[in-house]
Amino acid sequence: MRGTFGLLLLMALAGCTSVNVAQVPSIRDRRDVFVSTGDVKGPYQSLGVVQTTRRGVLLFGFADPAGTDLEAGLRESLLPEVRRLGGDGIMNVRFQQTQYTVPTRILFALLFFIPLPSEVTLSGEVVKLGPGAAPPSAGTPSR
Repeated sequence: MRGTFGLLLLMALAGCTSVNVAQVPSIRDRRDVFVSTGDVKGPYQSLGVVQTTRRGVLLFGFADPAGTDLEAGLRESLLPEVRRLGGDGIMNVRFQQTQYTVPTRILFALLFFIPLPSEVTLSGEVVKLGPGAAPPSAGTPSR
């Protein structure tokens, strides 16, 4: 009985949340760029497919000085490419990130002289919205 409760508690804590569309404000030109993991409804012009990769190491199992997490990869690598191409946003975004379990991170924190390799890769299709088309709305998170 106790094992079943532990298993149910572990399953409840392992739930995840995802957002299909996000609005990311631009600091430089004050316009929002949308990011979507799905398609865009309405007319749009494809400006090309982009892919960015950030590589680095995790020091002490947790410190990420190179910014190889999803947020840094998005803000510092992918979005500048979208803006460089003159896009209103990016759709069909796919990402892959190196992830380590907590015990592995703790082990490498103890073995502080051995860094863990880390990498994040993001890709998607840059689009320019057609006349009268609006960017997808940031719906409610799905579970």
